[in-house]
Amino acid sequence: MLGYAGKILTVNLTDGKIKKEELREDLVENYIGGEGFAARLLWEKLEPRTDPLSPKNVLIFSTTALTGTIFPSGSRTILCFKSPLTGLYGESAMGGDFAPYLKFAGYDVLVVEGKSKKPVYLYIDNEKVEIRDATRIWGKLAWETDELLKKEVDNTDVSIIRIGPAGENLNRLACITSGYNHAFGKGGNGAVAGSKNLKAIAVRGKGKVSSYNSEDLKILSSKVREACKKNLAIFTKAQIHWLHVFGQIMVGLPSHHFQQSGWEKGRNLYHDRIMKTYTGRDTSCWGCPLRSRKILSSKKGHKLDVMAEAFLAWGYNLMIDDLDDLLEIFYLCAQYGVDINGSAEWAGWLAECQERGILTPEDVGGLEVKFGDGKSCIQLLKTIFARKGFGDVLAEGPKIASEKVGKGSEKYVMHVKGSPLESEVYRADKALLLGVATQERGGSVNRPFTTQHVYGGLPWPGALSGKVGETPNPLEEKGMAKWFKPLKESHIGILNTIGSCFLITWYIPIFGGGMSVLDVIEGYKYLTGREISLEEGEKIGERVINLSRAFNAREGFDRKDDTMPERFLKEPRKGGPTDGARVENFDAMLDEFYTECGFDLKTGWPTRKKLEELGLMDVADELYRRQRSC
Repeated sequence: MLGYAGKILTVNLTDGKIKKEELREDLVENYIGGEGFAARLLWEKLEPRTDPLSPKNVLIFSTTALTGTIFPSGSRTILCFKSPLTGLYGESAMGGDFAPYLKFAGYDVLVVEGKSKKPVYLYIDNEKVEIRDATRIWGKLAWETDELLKKEVDNTDVSIIRIGPAGENLNRLACITSGYNHAFGKGGNGAVAGSKNLKAIAVRGKGKVSSYNSEDLKILSSKVREACKKNLAIFTKAQIHWLHVFGQIMVGLPSHHFQQSGWEKGRNLYHDRIMKTYTGRDTSCWGCPLRSRKILSSKKGHKLDVMAEAFLAWGYNLMIDDLDDLLEIFYLCAQYGVDINGSAEWAGWLAECQERGILTPEDVGGLEVKFGDGKSCIQLLKTIFARKGFGDVLAEGPKIASEKVGKGSEKYVMHVKGSPLESEVYRADKALLLGVATQERGGSVNRPFTTQHVYGGLPWPGALSGKVGETPNPLEEKGMAKWFKPLKESHIGILNTIGSCFLITWYIPIFGGGMSVLDVIEGYKYLTGREISLEEGEKIGERVINLSRAFNAREGFDRKDDTMPERFLKEPRKGGPTDGARVENFDAMLDEFYTECGFDLKTGWPTRKKLEELGLMDVADELYRRQRSC
């Protein structure tokens, strides 16, 4: 099976059984890799209504098809599970080097089942797979875990993913991380690992990835690398923190917990000040020529690899411009292992409720959080990570915490399906708003991010093949669903299965370099000998989307869950270049999107007709049999 390792590795932590199976041809044919493999296996393996923190939940790590090849950005791992944060489909992606090492070890997919009686870690060394005692590293921070494990396996040439104390304590925003700050950031997967007593996975692989046409794959990869070099200066100098300037000037970044657009002190967080104050070495994910990640050194000596979104969430939206405080916040999130962007909602919700007089410090165990006060946020995080006092409630996630507190505080949690929103410009980008509201995994902007298209002028994938002409007006609602649907399908059906980072594919071309999704498809042809069109890639994306939506329907999802907080649906933006932007008729947008996708207008479920059209007859039979029996 050219291009693939050809094996699925399953480890059951309850009975210690380790199983190696041949990679199924139907998975390759219908799902390609990555999220396709993981989503399909999640549907098959998980019983409906499973408690996400029970031993019956699974963690499914899947490499993308181009993983481990010379093609740029062939480093993506996709993780699927049932989310303890939303109770629905959980999915998250990570760069770094874990996926290449897993594939070099001989496995396209790793499935972790069951629960160990004591803390353990997995050690995968090519054919050798062991479940090892992790008692002495339980409770350790991320960097301590790495150091101890590398000594224990006596090998520095190993890729490690792990959870921090937040995951061990079943914090529902916890995530599995790698390196300085690579993370499966969304859905609370770190809590799932913690519930299984799984501290880490260490992988060493010495194999190679075979290819159908290695020479043409090499030529294409060289072409893409040369195209990327056109943009190396701005990315290596400023990582992607230059987006702060773009966002402020073009749209107006959210501040004051989404209550304002634009913030005068925001220029203190522009890339020039960050890079001048905290210098560091350039780095990148495995095999990526861009070197767009930068390891910063804080004044306390902490090493940090922080993406721009963290500054938007904790800096702009919480109005913190003290870089020392921000880097301490980022360090705590990375070392304890939580979603660094979503965790800002803990502080945003509490600060707004206290500012409005809904909650007092006495109501929440003495905690007092204020906008612009980084030190109060640091204290908040320490309380949450210790599950001390009200921190124990907050560790269940902002939505659940607000429901326990009540007093009308629920209105001020900014989430979709229980997953905290990232600090983006939803009312000024109707495609982004529609996409996030209908996210199967809950609040997240990366499936896909649209602002670089509607404001940056980047053609969407269909335009690259001559299928569609103009990019839409970002403030227009009518017709947006028709434009957005194939864009989402391209992201999931090509980037998340064949494999590429959207930064190199959908950001860099704004500057005239990088690569397109058509390059990714061509790379897959040279790797495997299989030719697929853009339309076929979109169809695979549509299949994965419908499968994940069917998963949610099986868990009790309904149309009412495809929505946004009241703030975004009823209030206009205040300030900035898009002052006054508002949502006029969200229900009409949702109807249009459901119609385009073939979803039921009343329930939001995929219709039986659509599922059968996509070859998901077994999914349709189970879903609609259950509906009749309820």
